[in-house]
Amino acid sequence: MRKSLLTYVKPHVQEDPLSMILGIAYVGAMMEQEGLPVELCDERLYGDSHMREVIDRNDIIGFGALTPNIRRAIAWAKYAKEQGKITVMGGPHASVDQGIFLDSGHFDYVIKGECEETFPQFVKAIESDQDSELEKVPGLAGIRDGHVWVDNEAPPLIKKLDDLPLPARHLLPMESYFQVNPEKLVYIFTTRGCPFKCIFCQKELTGRGFRVRSTEMIVDELEQIVKGYDPGVILFVDEILTLRKKRIHEMCDAIIRRGLKFEWIANTRADCVDYPLLKHMHRAGCRRIYYGWESGSQRMLDVLKKDLTPEEIVEAAKMTRRAGIWAKVYLIVGSPGETQKDIEETEKVLRLAGPDLVRVSVFNPLIGTESWDGYTANIDVSDLRENYVSSNRSAYKHENFSQLELEELRKNMVRSYEKWYYAYPQRTRRFMERFMYYMENPLYGRKRLGRSLGLVPPPRSEDVHLKAMQEQDA
Repeated sequence: MRKSLLTYVKPHVQEDPLSMILGIAYVGAMMEQEGLPVELCDERLYGDSHMREVIDRNDIIGFGALTPNIRRAIAWAKYAKEQGKITVMGGPHASVDQGIFLDSGHFDYVIKGECEETFPQFVKAIESDQDSELEKVPGLAGIRDGHVWVDNEAPPLIKKLDDLPLPARHLLPMESYFQVNPEKLVYIFTTRGCPFKCIFCQKELTGRGFRVRSTEMIVDELEQIVKGYDPGVILFVDEILTLRKKRIHEMCDAIIRRGLKFEWIANTRADCVDYPLLKHMHRAGCRRIYYGWESGSQRMLDVLKKDLTPEEIVEAAKMTRRAGIWAKVYLIVGSPGETQKDIEETEKVLRLAGPDLVRVSVFNPLIGTESWDGYTANIDVSDLRENYVSSNRSAYKHENFSQLELEELRKNMVRSYEKWYYAYPQRTRRFMERFMYYMENPLYGRKRLGRSLGLVPPPRSEDVHLKAMQEQDA
């Protein structure tokens, strides 16, 4: 029986903390459930020689890569084809732009849509050595002799997420992840999909609906992670974890009831939190929230179709800080029509809100998004297809700024904010806010005082930025 390799291709820039990739871990779990031999490989942990070794010892090579890294995936597919392997690409970009892979001459197939159910079916069809079986695989597109001979529509979205097995973390080198990431970060998801209409998001893979896992299954997996891997922190990679607040209250209750002690991070929107929820999340171990703000200018928020207001952004930040939770925010510069005035409005909102960390990207219209369809005249398609640029530059020809100016704006926004954030007036303000929080939550206040006096050991794992902030504010 042919053995399959599922590999995630290394980004040329790794800004976020390194942790396991859930996508290939879920497909790997389904392969095991179907009794099909499989190996997982995350190129970020290894060099080129290791990649060649794992490709050489497998027969079907399945690739996954984010849009900025598809050229690297194509290069590895070229190597795999030279070794006589069957090559296939999956993931969000393959679901909206199969041609860039099939036209390269280095991919035999693309699988569109969610792959947990279709990849095992694809492997079984390959084993059967019958085209009629391959033609039945939902989402499969294939090329032979320079011509597409099968091109099936993506399968319906998986409705019952609880039917999926837990991701095959045991097939990934978890200790290697922990060695390169001292925080011992582990990922988990509880939902798929997002109903909002931001123009820059690719939704082809997970859809605009909102599918959820049961609270019991989520907390069962959390307990397995805590007991099996002793993580420093768990990141919920849901696009909007708190869209349905009731389910998060239920999850927090279950975490507390089972006595699970771990720190965790949530991704969400400013309009999807309230103070009682944030306090409950903190009691259950939430110590960080990542917010996608994108801008502080109402005009730019409207252009991006964020369906947010600056007032909601500021209020969410204040509630988060009051609940004792640290906040990182994501911003975009160079959105269509953005002006210097919009940049200044964003910087004003940042200072009113006072998040703990800011990450800024340049606006990038990705294929399969409304931004691609709506601003085609401003996109250098040849640049995009050749480079598939990172968050630091864009193929979008901006109306008011050059690429160099946008890069400087991106850097200066972060530098200016950090200089303001660490100035003594803001440190004093945060000290007073923290003092009020400890008055409202005396248990945590006693722990903090005990750590300051050396009577209580520090937390096992903290984000380096949070740690630096606490040391400066203490």
